[in-house]
Amino acid sequence: MSIASLVDIQALERVPFTKHQPAASVFHLLMEAADRYGDRPAMRFLATGLAEEPVRDISFRDVKRQTIQAANFFRSLRVEANDAVSFLLPILPETFIAMFGAQVAGVANPINFLLEVEHIVSLLQEANCRILLGPDPDLFPGVWPKIQMLRHAVPSLRAIVRIGGPPKRSDDAALHFESEIASQSGQKLTFDREFRPNDIASLFHTGGTTSKPKLVRQTQRGLLMQCWSNAQVSPTGPEHVYFNGLPPFHIGGTNILCLMPLVTGTSTVLLTPAGYRNPIVISNIWTLVERFRPTVLVMVPTSWGAALNVPVDGHDISSVILCQSGGAAMPVALAEAVESRLKVPFAEGWGMTEVHGFGSMNPVGEEGRIGSVGLRTPFTEIIAAHVASGRIAALWRADEIGHILVRGHQLFAGYVNSQHDHDAWIQPAPDEQVPEWSPGGRWFDTGDLGRLDAEGYLWLTGRAKDIIIRGAHNIDPLVIEEAVHQHPAIEAAAAVGRPDAYAGELPVLFVQLKSGSSATEDEIEAFARQHVSERAALPVEIILIDRMPLTGVGKIFKPELRYIAARLVFERLITPLAEGARRVDISIGPDTEFGTLATVTIDGPISEAQSIAVKDALSRFQLRSQIVINQ
Repeated sequence: MSIASLVDIQALERVPFTKHQPAASVFHLLMEAADRYGDRPAMRFLATGLAEEPVRDISFRDVKRQTIQAANFFRSLRVEANDAVSFLLPILPETFIAMFGAQVAGVANPINFLLEVEHIVSLLQEANCRILLGPDPDLFPGVWPKIQMLRHAVPSLRAIVRIGGPPKRSDDAALHFESEIASQSGQKLTFDREFRPNDIASLFHTGGTTSKPKLVRQTQRGLLMQCWSNAQVSPTGPEHVYFNGLPPFHIGGTNILCLMPLVTGTSTVLLTPAGYRNPIVISNIWTLVERFRPTVLVMVPTSWGAALNVPVDGHDISSVILCQSGGAAMPVALAEAVESRLKVPFAEGWGMTEVHGFGSMNPVGEEGRIGSVGLRTPFTEIIAAHVASGRIAALWRADEIGHILVRGHQLFAGYVNSQHDHDAWIQPAPDEQVPEWSPGGRWFDTGDLGRLDAEGYLWLTGRAKDIIIRGAHNIDPLVIEEAVHQHPAIEAAAAVGRPDAYAGELPVLFVQLKSGSSATEDEIEAFARQHVSERAALPVEIILIDRMPLTGVGKIFKPELRYIAARLVFERLITPLAEGARRVDISIGPDTEFGTLATVTIDGPISEAQSIAVKDALSRFQLRSQIVINQ
């Protein structure tokens, strides 16, 4: 059915979920889809992204056979139901085949291959990894050297498996995935596996590229729910085609843009191993759209920004009926630009690893509201509340900003390290009515701040936590702060995100020096380059400050630092655009509607062209702003 309001969602919830989705596991969904759609292409793989290159097709029947073969192969390596099969793999058909097979034989554990080796080791150890897969160096360079370094660092590791390249390499004893599964039966499983709803299917890591490992336990029930609920808010079926350019270690690339389309009979085009990070893909994006006729385009905001820099004129993109975004907040101006340039609706959603996929999505058409992340998905509750001491102190009314809490069967089963669960779960209010489909009634604190309007649309206004979101990467500021605190001249350091028109946020570092010590911004920047372990976390600017703003209990008050960082960005941007004006004043602070608001006041005279330039420049940021021009 088409969801246009909360009434439609509530109608779906009156029918038990098992009636909507009777399958016992993701494996059963894949097998049913293969039997139904047979030789139709399930995945279409492009190796380079060039406009006319040959495409490699994998049918739904191929997915069934190879998934069974992969599961049998992993079981032959003594992988049991709770054993982790880990992946350092790019976007490949074999990546998803191996992942589905791992979910049948044991547990799939995709890991970001861009992480530093020590972070990968921590994740593998926490997952208790048994098998590790990586790409042949000729297929995707840069990962295999890390694999070699990991061989003896993880005691639980039993075998290393290489995808792509020749069956044998004289310099390596790794098993070859394609050769190994070819020797396995593809007709049926060689072992018995009885699936239960709470069985762990995947271990995805969250916390981004720079925070300490935090493994999320995704369940069979959660994936079943995600496949069904996300299909209710997105067009799916044999008449539809998706582009997939998101990495498989991200739920967007695996659960949303591969698994959900596959089980609904929707074809996916895999846009090279590097996906949207491949400049060839971006430069040819509209030619590829014209060739493969996708109906739904899903990208993170940074990819949308890059795609809109490629001319659309002269390309037939009439197949596209919907554009979507997630992973980070989409600037309103960018969303409007997508609709204007492509002449199709744009729908932004919200989700997270702990929710298996999208937990909210804007309806398509007139009901969609640009700037919001839409209505909750069926069987997923979302509220804004005041949280204190691990409990709900008050439920906020419509349009009141609070902690965004979520519950329902699409939620994960907790973190592998139970210490991460301590501050994540919120007990229900004493007088709450708990739906019978919401297990235990407890809420998960997403870390986001936002509000729900009277019609149930969710509007995100900030984050309760200090995570810096650079593109779709989450950066833990502690990684930066702990590294630079080793500098002998630094008394206090605080990393925050400053607004950026392309990446959403970039990390900057405020530094307070010890009394009597001296150090320049350049010296501290050089020190950070040596000691901050992740390139994405390197601060783009060092700002020396006489004294850190503090809370009443002596903690650094980071909201004030974010306001300062944002004001510096806007001053540097707006001042030259308003050349000739008597005064340019920029104030940034808290706002009851938007969380944070920038007010730009310009005392003229400035020309109409200057005024337009200022408004256009500000519209590119996620941070909301208002302009006052006094001529």
